Amino acid sequence: MFLQFIRYQNKAWIKFTGIILLWISLCTLLLMQYGLNFPSALIDSTIFSLLLLLGFILLENIFRFYLPTKSNVILVFVLPFILSLIILFLGDFIIKWTIPDIFPSAEFLNSIFLIRGFIILLIFTAYSLMLNFQGKLEEQKEAEEREVKMQQMIKEAELYQLRQQLQPHFLFNSLNSISALVKAQPDKAREMLLQLSDFLRGTIQKKANKWIKVDEEINFLKLFTDIEKTRFGHRLQVNFDIEEGVEGLKLPHLMIQPLMENAIKHSLYGLTGEVTIEVDFRKRDKNLEVIITNPFEPAAGQAKGVGFGLEAVQRRLFLIFGRYDLLKTNATSHQFTVELLIPQLS
Repeated sequence: MFLQFIRYQNKAWIKFTGIILLWISLCTLLLMQYGLNFPSALIDSTIFSLLLLLGFILLENIFRFYLPTKSNVILVFVLPFILSLIILFLGDFIIKWTIPDIFPSAEFLNSIFLIRGFIILLIFTAYSLMLNFQGKLEEQKEAEEREVKMQQMIKEAELYQLRQQLQPHFLFNSLNSISALVKAQPDKAREMLLQLSDFLRGTIQKKANKWIKVDEEINFLKLFTDIEKTRFGHRLQVNFDIEEGVEGLKLPHLMIQPLMENAIKHSLYGLTGEVTIEVDFRKRDKNLEVIITNPFEPAAGQAKGVGFGLEAVQRRLFLIFGRYDLLKTNATSHQFTVELLIPQLS
């Protein structure tokens, strides 16, 4: 703790020196109250204060690299005891044999020997317990940080996997349509293939978790609907209604496309006439709201594969925002509506 205090605080050595000088002064005054003259009290306080500081540094370095476990927690008390004995005898030796002439008598030192030893032991034991408690807290914090990073990595991996699933899902459907058009309408098949190429080129160039502006996403959606219009001809009509001011809002890339794909399938499965899909972009408070409305016929059932897009988008939203209430669906007698809310990350 002393080393960290000096290492991480600006001009900490000045504060640290002040604390040491204050401690030595208080110890000197205390010894003078028990009969020692000023020079003797000052030397005694200085020697033992420096030895205490050395003991603190030694304990801190020991417990920084090794924290006792439950099986050897006794070390928390044994090390301070051993260190207290060493400093007690070393300090007494330095005072008695190095500068004996300054002290009028050794009787005073002998009389406070055990008391001084007990106080040093209490100080080192308390510091040892404090270092171990701090070490356990730091270990717990590091474990929590590792867990958070691990969960984040798992989340990013799942997001990437979901997006990789969505692209082939759309690609296979488009390739099946191109295959069906090759013989009957080769020009449309070629047009659709070029549109698909442009669409895939744009999606591959974007990062997996890239957030883009609404106008960029709309461009991708229009390219996607152009592909579907080539596939279904005059039967499909998609209208975009964009509220003023939402173009600058952002959303995860390709969040809307699987919902659009579901809407097209809902609309065209079991219906023989023309269908119109409405896509509205609105601003709700500070969030982006997207509403997709399409006609459908409940009696005709559902197209094969419908539901994957909704589940994937729901899962993506949870992984990004941690919420399940951002995607809502509503089905009436002949209309299906999907409401999507995208919170704006500051």
